[in-house]
Amino acid sequence: MVTRHLVVCVTVLSVLAGLPAVADDGASEASLRAALRRLTAHVQQQITLTPDRINGETRVIAENVRLIGNSRGTLRDAFALVSAYEDRVGPLFLTDATRSGLPRKPQAGRELDYALIAVQQGLIDHAYTPSNLSRFADLLDGAFFKTSAYFPGAVASRADPRVVHRVRINASQPRPWGSPVMYDEDPARRPTGCYLAPGDIATVTVPPAMVSRGFSVRVGAHSWDLAEKPRMLRLDRVSLVYPIEAADTLVANPLGGGIYIEVPPNADLGLVTVTIRRAVRSPFFSATRFHKTTLREWREVERKHPGPWADFETDKFMMQVPTDWIYAFDDPAKLMRDWDRALDCVSDLFGRPRVRPKSVLYLQVDVVIRGSAYFPGYPQSNFSYSPHKKEGGHSSHWLLKGPRSGAATIFHELGHAQLFTKFSGEVEAVVNLPYVAVLNKGFGVDLDTAFGMSFDNENISLDQAAIMWMVTENFRQGKPMDISDSERNEVRYQHRGYAKYVEIAKLFGWKALERFWRSVQLDYLKGIDPPRNDDPTDNRILRMSRAAGADLTPLIHFWGVQPDDPAALRQAISAAGLKPSRLIYDRLVHYKTLIPMSNAEFAKHARTIYPRGLREGQSPLYGEGWYQVWLQKYDASHGEAAAAALQNIITRYFPTGRP
Repeated sequence: MVTRHLVVCVTVLSVLAGLPAVADDGASEASLRAALRRLTAHVQQQITLTPDRINGETRVIAENVRLIGNSRGTLRDAFALVSAYEDRVGPLFLTDATRSGLPRKPQAGRELDYALIAVQQGLIDHAYTPSNLSRFADLLDGAFFKTSAYFPGAVASRADPRVVHRVRINASQPRPWGSPVMYDEDPARRPTGCYLAPGDIATVTVPPAMVSRGFSVRVGAHSWDLAEKPRMLRLDRVSLVYPIEAADTLVANPLGGGIYIEVPPNADLGLVTVTIRRAVRSPFFSATRFHKTTLREWREVERKHPGPWADFETDKFMMQVPTDWIYAFDDPAKLMRDWDRALDCVSDLFGRPRVRPKSVLYLQVDVVIRGSAYFPGYPQSNFSYSPHKKEGGHSSHWLLKGPRSGAATIFHELGHAQLFTKFSGEVEAVVNLPYVAVLNKGFGVDLDTAFGMSFDNENISLDQAAIMWMVTENFRQGKPMDISDSERNEVRYQHRGYAKYVEIAKLFGWKALERFWRSVQLDYLKGIDPPRNDDPTDNRILRMSRAAGADLTPLIHFWGVQPDDPAALRQAISAAGLKPSRLIYDRLVHYKTLIPMSNAEFAKHARTIYPRGLREGQSPLYGEGWYQVWLQKYDASHGEAAAAALQNIITRYFPTGRP
């Protein structure tokens, strides 16, 4: 921590005078101050604490940290420790010892580092409150953590207090149309293109209509708490939110951060102008209906601003990336058009409006992904970077190449966020469908290639996915696909688990699927809300068939989803005037020709989907391990059994042959 206006002199006498030999365990401000002072004296080599003693003082800080902003004296003591550590040891994550982060579980020899993390996190969590920014302005103004140069990043210039930034933002977030999606009830985040430099206290002024109406100012876009991560690569919580309770709101953050207005659900103020004093500008490319940055503005002005993070926003898409990635990036206009086109495909597919109350997709880069695996999010934070690596203004990261490049994970997680209806067991399969639509409908990628790319294996076409299903024992025995919660599952994270939808798009066009999910939205508005992840099978087949204008039962049956009550479904299909489809008949006959009828043909299929060979040591119940087992077993009898099973499906639904 560095301070321009605060000089803290800590002497041996002031640190030690009147302090007990061992810090109290009880929750008290006196215990907290004693621990802070002893650690400061240790850092300044005025006393020597053993590692166990340092850990003990850190425990006292943790137990009392909520009081760290309670008084001027405690704040001074906390800042004194931060200053001493950063001056003598160096900023967290910038020293040789902490450059690669710290394990969450405390390690011997790193006791002081963990103490400093506890203090800095405590200051962010408990000291930077609206009341403290007024009460202790002289203390907090100018105070910042030197680790901010690592994350979120250094600011090349300080704010000119004479400059006033006027920004228009969308202060509405109306009730969304249709069924819920994830994060509907969260505030909508609106970028301002302003950045708070570490140590500054800015003033955000809003119209009276925004006061005490649930609006707030966020400083720092990185709002995910990383406290569950096994390794600390930055402070866990780095973003601060200040409720707007008066026309003027003071905001600060010892790490600095982008300034955003958060708009509550159901707000309806439309476009408003806010003013921001004592902030610097950060790169901001806007392609919204009310603010369009020109390429000339971007190239000559916006990308040169000193804020270390850049915002990109349309009416449908938002993204934050480091400024170091984009200060030589020439054409964000095309990038934004491509993301918008992709998101239109997703909204169309699920029957939703193209423009919604908040961004359909919000992406953000961080030092580590926010969860233990990939997750949806507002923001979706599944992309890591190293602040130590400099990109020279033009990163090759695929986020800046647009949705055609490596975006399968993004659209998989966005699929989860849409909360659309599914057959039972499809949750981790059909969420890959949106990316097929994006690539094929949005960008003209042929359907088989788009299907393969949607789950990161371009070798898997519809034909290959069909073979992957037809060579299984369940198919040969006329059983549904396995959807058990086990390694035998034949649907989740597998192309064959959502191939039926791609098949429908191939035979009847994307409109067939769009009409189906649009009907789900219209039903929701009438009070009909089927289970999201367990849509009743027969009713779903009937509704999908209506949308396609043909009986889809045989196609869906082929792909491992069998009717619960075949006779009743057949009667409902007939009553709806839906006829057997020649296209489906031809497709099933085609699939029969693909069945491997020998071990050699089975091996050729395996080489097609795994051209680099099969890795050793994989589970024998799925994927490469399953193929290793069956390469030793598959023969003509298995092919004949699969052909018989498929013929049974054809005969069942097309008893008189081709329609």
